[in-house]
Amino acid sequence: MNNLLDIASEVMEGFNPATDSADDFEKLPDGVYLCVLEDVTHKSNEKGTEWISFKYTVMDGDYENKCIYANYFFTEKTVKRSIKLLGKVAYAFGYELPLQAFENLDTLAESLNNMAGNQANVEQVTKNDYSNYTITPVE
Repeated sequence: MNNLLDIASEVMEGFNPATDSADDFEKLPDGVYLCVLEDVTHKSNEKGTEWISFKYTVMDGDYENKCIYANYFFTEKTVKRSIKLLGKVAYAFGYELPLQAFENLDTLAESLNNMAGNQANVEQVTKNDYSNYTITPVE
């Protein structure tokens, strides 16, 4: 990490802790973005819900270098749909997802992470404050 004091000086300049948000996350407007896949990870929360999380970085346009996070949940209700959606994501990246990858969510994330560094189009559509993502190959 660079000098923490230098970073803090830059961040705190003009920052009002009483009124300003500490979160720099800016949700992207709906649209199609050319992205590179950065990382795929298996995550869980204290309630036991598990999911596979994809981190994409926008490669061009007004939102270049902004991140998109797409999550695929593995609950009793969503597991079959998530498996199919991950198959479609892998297809968009030209990756054949081996059946053995589904041994558990760690092996699944590890296998999907083989796609990191590759590009695809990520379409974001938001409804009721929840974003859905469709991943398609770059043409």
